[in-house]
Amino acid sequence: MKLLITLVLIGFCSPLLQAQVKHKTKHSTSAGTLYFYWGYNRSYYTQSNIRFVGPDYDFRLKNVAAQDRPDAFRASLYFNPSTITVPQYNARLGYYFRDKWAISFGVDHLKYVMNDNNEVLIDGFIGQDADTNWSGNYTDEPVTTDRDLFHYENTNGCNFLRVELTRSFDIYEIGRNRQLALTGHLGVSTGPTLTFNDLNFGQVHTFATPSLSGYGFGLNGGLRLEFFKHFFIQMNANLGFIHLTHVRTRPDDRNSWARQAFGYSEYNAAAGFLLYLRPKNGCDSCPHW
Repeated sequence: MKLLITLVLIGFCSPLLQAQVKHKTKHSTSAGTLYFYWGYNRSYYTQSNIRFVGPDYDFRLKNVAAQDRPDAFRASLYFNPSTITVPQYNARLGYYFRDKWAISFGVDHLKYVMNDNNEVLIDGFIGQDADTNWSGNYTDEPVTTDRDLFHYENTNGCNFLRVELTRSFDIYEIGRNRQLALTGHLGVSTGPTLTFNDLNFGQVHTFATPSLSGYGFGLNGGLRLEFFKHFFIQMNANLGFIHLTHVRTRPDDRNSWARQAFGYSEYNAAAGFLLYLRPKNGCDSCPHW
């Protein structure tokens, strides 16, 4: 009889004990997580056609090649608060508005520099008063640029100010409390471009002429290695398209501008942190992506 009563009590209490254990389990999702990162990039550009318009000239240079301009690593440059924005940098602030989905805003500070001695085709006209070196009418005629006579770049920034929608997912984690975790990220982005243009043409060299000059689109992927749930390093790769519809080339003349479109690839490394502002079940440091 005692054995029968014991078995009945065990059968009755087991569901209650299991429910209590389940209730105490804390499993947080990523919703409500804020993150920030800062890093540095390298970028590569497709050839493009650039149209230049101004007083007494309207011409295109076709098949223009360009590259970025990375700064050599120096601790006094990359870790000095007064100079960290000089190299090609990336900054991004994001928020997980629902589980695994984040919205973020940031800047990709790219540098676009026309290669020296570009072998290009020129099409259009340049008046004698605009430039004594290239004056004339052209129809897809080959020329080679000379940096001392003609040069175009956006080294104070072809700044892609992009909004990104990101989907995150777990890949691997180590430790009972997620002391080390590897996560993946895929995203799409768009936004305007802010350029600071340098142009040497017609015996006039102007620097850092600012303009909100166009827009871009991007596809983005990354791997994030998280440490102790609050810190991470991240590697990103981006492919995209930038259309600069109206780049101001002279600070004192709004009628002087350039236009171009090009594809790009960008690779960057960054370090950042995670803050859990609104975690589920009161769990302040245990997200799962």
